[in-house]
Amino acid sequence: MKVLVIHPRMGVFGGGERVAVHSIITALKARHEVLLASEVFDIPAFEDFFACQGLFKQVQTLTYPSFRPIADRAVLYQRLLYHQWHIRRVLTRAKDFDLILSTQDVAYLPSGTAPVIQYCYFPEYFVHLESRPSFLLWKAYYWPAMLFYRNRISDIDCLLSTSNFTQGFVRDKWRRESTTLYPPCPIDLYKNNNSQREDLVITVGRVVPEKRMNLFLDLAQRLPKVKFAIIGSVAPDRESYFRRLQEIAPMNVSFLMSPLRKMRDVLGKAKIYVHCARNEHFGISIVEAMAAGCVPVVHDSGGPREIVTDEVGYRWKLLDEAVEVISELIADDGLRRKMSTAAVSRAEIFGPETFESALADVIRRYETLLHDEAWGLGKANTNANSKAQL
Repeated sequence: MKVLVIHPRMGVFGGGERVAVHSIITALKARHEVLLASEVFDIPAFEDFFACQGLFKQVQTLTYPSFRPIADRAVLYQRLLYHQWHIRRVLTRAKDFDLILSTQDVAYLPSGTAPVIQYCYFPEYFVHLESRPSFLLWKAYYWPAMLFYRNRISDIDCLLSTSNFTQGFVRDKWRRESTTLYPPCPIDLYKNNNSQREDLVITVGRVVPEKRMNLFLDLAQRLPKVKFAIIGSVAPDRESYFRRLQEIAPMNVSFLMSPLRKMRDVLGKAKIYVHCARNEHFGISIVEAMAAGCVPVVHDSGGPREIVTDEVGYRWKLLDEAVEVISELIADDGLRRKMSTAAVSRAEIFGPETFESALADVIRRYETLLHDEAWGLGKANTNANSKAQL
């Protein structure tokens, strides 16, 4: 079977790109032919960051130039139109593919007849509506995009949600049922790390405003005797935000824009992992830190509530609460060790094997449909049959 993976922004180097990696691996393990539609990205750097050397030698890449806005306004619509146009062009090179695995935004999907499995991080995540939901101007701005999303969702055969939190929003916003499939976390990379722990607190993620790394800097300011570190990646359009964080960071904060193997070493030395984002859809970096033995201290919202139980870490709503629990963990090493052991154990359930096994089952169902005589009856019957079975 020929499987097309659509993930236009492979250069981001975030959790979504890890989902794309393991979706590709799952299809390859089942001996399917895999194609990838994406912007041009640095394959050696990507394979280095995600420790997947040689993966793209097994994949036919259908790439196109990276998106660059032609104006500072309406960037969302520029991006949607850009990717729609380019993906349609590259698909002329992907003849007769049988199944689409969409591992990024549903809006990037072109219309077509092949069945689609969509991995959904969050429906219609528009930053300005999250931060200022009552602002009518932003509601008007995003309205055409919402209509476009809901039109695209009608063509999707199977929806997989990144968490129960996301599953609820998919049901509320799109009136569609989905199956929760937690994203793959590379826990094996972080196991058996016996490094000496330091009074070090870290956070990991894309350096973007929605990760609220300014709060991480506030924590560091209030705990000057503790070392803090930000590990992540910076997209070209976020360089100014990154520089601003560097300018306001207190002296006890360091920045490490690093490949995955170096991140492992830092996680192995840290005692605590902090996650500041509100309503994070899941939080792969939280699980990675837990697998490395860090005690998670996360914002009490979204997907992280499903990851961090009372036995393995702490959830906070006010910054004062985070300051208090970090201070307690630094002072009480017995408590920290106990929670660290529990965190390592809990991280096991989020490993890539679980993700790949569940996704392989979904793909096999579509492979069976392709060989069924009813497949020739047209997409309307196909969608009805596939949705009934899935």
